[in-house]
Amino acid sequence: MFGLGFLNSAFLVALAATALPIIIHLLSRRRVRKVPFSTLTFIYELSKRRMRKVNLRRILILVLRTLAVLFIVIAFARPTLRSAAAFILPGTAPKNVIIGLDASYSMGVEWEMGTAFTRAKEIASGVVDESGKEDLINVVAFSDRAEALFEKGTRNKQLIKRAIGKVELTGEGTSEERAIQKAFELITQSNLENGEVYIISDFRRSSDSTLVPEVPKGVRVFFLPVYEEAVDNVSIDRILIPRKLIRPGEEVRVSVALSNHSRVNPANFPLELLVDGKRKAEKVVRLEPAASASANFSIAFNQWGVYKGTVAKSADRLPLDDERHFLLEVSKSVPVTLIRGLKQHADAKQVASYFYVERALNPRRTSEGEFVVRVVDEKTLTVSDLPARGVAVWTDPQLQGGRRRLGLMERYVHGGGALMIFLGHGSKGITRDQAFTSFIGIHGAAQKETMTGERLTSFQKDHPIFNIFSEEELELLSQASVRIYASARGAASDSIVAYLSSGDPAIWECTRGKGKLLVYAASPDMKSGDLPLSPMFLPLVHTSISYLASAERAGRLRENYVGSELFFNLPEILGGSEESLVVVDGKGSRSKPVVYESPQSEKMALLQRPGTPGFYKLLSDTAVVTEVVVNLDTRESDLNPRILDGEVVRDASIVETGDAFLKSLREKREGREVYAVFLLLAAAALVAEALLGRSA
Repeated sequence: MFGLGFLNSAFLVALAATALPIIIHLLSRRRVRKVPFSTLTFIYELSKRRMRKVNLRRILILVLRTLAVLFIVIAFARPTLRSAAAFILPGTAPKNVIIGLDASYSMGVEWEMGTAFTRAKEIASGVVDESGKEDLINVVAFSDRAEALFEKGTRNKQLIKRAIGKVELTGEGTSEERAIQKAFELITQSNLENGEVYIISDFRRSSDSTLVPEVPKGVRVFFLPVYEEAVDNVSIDRILIPRKLIRPGEEVRVSVALSNHSRVNPANFPLELLVDGKRKAEKVVRLEPAASASANFSIAFNQWGVYKGTVAKSADRLPLDDERHFLLEVSKSVPVTLIRGLKQHADAKQVASYFYVERALNPRRTSEGEFVVRVVDEKTLTVSDLPARGVAVWTDPQLQGGRRRLGLMERYVHGGGALMIFLGHGSKGITRDQAFTSFIGIHGAAQKETMTGERLTSFQKDHPIFNIFSEEELELLSQASVRIYASARGAASDSIVAYLSSGDPAIWECTRGKGKLLVYAASPDMKSGDLPLSPMFLPLVHTSISYLASAERAGRLRENYVGSELFFNLPEILGGSEESLVVVDGKGSRSKPVVYESPQSEKMALLQRPGTPGFYKLLSDTAVVTEVVVNLDTRESDLNPRILDGEVVRDASIVETGDAFLKSLREKREGREVYAVFLLLAAAALVAEALLGRSA
């Protein structure tokens, strides 16, 4: 479908001039008086036929003169031809002009004269200049979100240009569809009926399957690709570090995932590992076209502390995805949260099991030991009490908080936490709870009590808990007796690392989500047996805790991305100090977080949409509460152009943005001018009229 419009529609008034040839023809007609003449009677019929031909020629000449005038008038009205035209008088009536400016990170592609984002701003300014004086103009800056720069449109073009100049490039992805929806929303809220939407973008990879939703009546959409050619790019997609507690001197492998997005050219580049700003390792990487690979670095840290790491490659035309950050904590000691389900036995003379575990982990009760122990009651346990890279030890679990407490422990382990549980006579009721027994990897358990006691045996000697013990030490451990224990049913045979002499499992492990559990069938107290008196009890507890702390967790750590919500877990802090919380990014910018309590009663601090990659600190006054890292989501680092076919574009028009940008813009917006065609038609009509007149 094509329609005809006019840029100078005022000239159409001159169409009245087409009546002039007709009026002149009518006024110039000669009236002939009829005079009878007998001698011409025989040639009357011949004359009548000749006059018919003359009259036909005169009518044709009249029509040609009229058409010549008509074509000349139309040519002066500057006719335009465009597809699916909806407006008879384009460019004359006031309308809404909404400019969508892509500020996603892929627009940071570098050119000789700046970046694609710089060029996009120039194109946006050109659209502003081409808008009508009475048009209401607004700008929507978009990435994977869309925000209008003004609440309402304005006719002040200089104000719009200044606002465009202030828009900054983000580290976020792209959603053209959200930008278009926001533009439609602004047009709907306006008092003007018609509107034009200009989307200025690189139109690279996007999660939008269709860019243009249903277009409202009276609205036209234009796509302005900043550039069309494919750009070679290599991105650093992920950094994988061990999900375990790391001790001084331990070798750590840092794995880096890389992608070559070029479909034609291989890539060779140096890749370096920096720690606290100092280069620690470097290697040369080669990637074939459209290939992904991993590069590995090994490094050890002699001192404990939190290290800031960065992996960087040589810069290409999109620098933002050429480096990636990570945090690595080397622990001076293992943080342990000791959860006591039972404070004391009914028999006040008996000491609860948590006491012996605490003494085994910290016999001197100092803060400088290998293990830093924190004791909390089961009924007051919160998520902030659970160590992120340490171990939680649960003695005599009672589920005093009901399923809510069990849910807290399940989320902790599934999220990558390490948990050691001591069952026994204090847990008689809980072992009949189906949800709990399923959580610890068994079908059920019954409490067993023997007068003589059972002994530990059948150790899995190559397991990290036992592999450092000699045969003599294992023999010494097997001499400890257990009188009261939970006889577990359904534990997987490959999960059991030690048995009792009765054949029941003594110690077993299981994986839940990203975390791990280690379960002891008996409580380490004197009522359950004499295990706390064994000289092997202390080393057994130490190896168990060290194993859980050092075991590789399943899955990857959740990454924080630019533009996504950033959460901080808050430890217990003094009342009122929440007001002093502030988040500081790598550039020193300070933001106030929102503090709230989650449905699981977990206290959190939230920072909405961090804007740049780097390291973010949560401070309370000047003290560092916690630190996290934010990186780029590299799903849009593929800089091959997106095919803008009919399924994607729908009713939108595509405007070329090269050297003939303004001409292309006018043609797409107003239509292709065809006045020359009408001038040629007018000339042809005049030539034909002259030929017919001469033959007359």
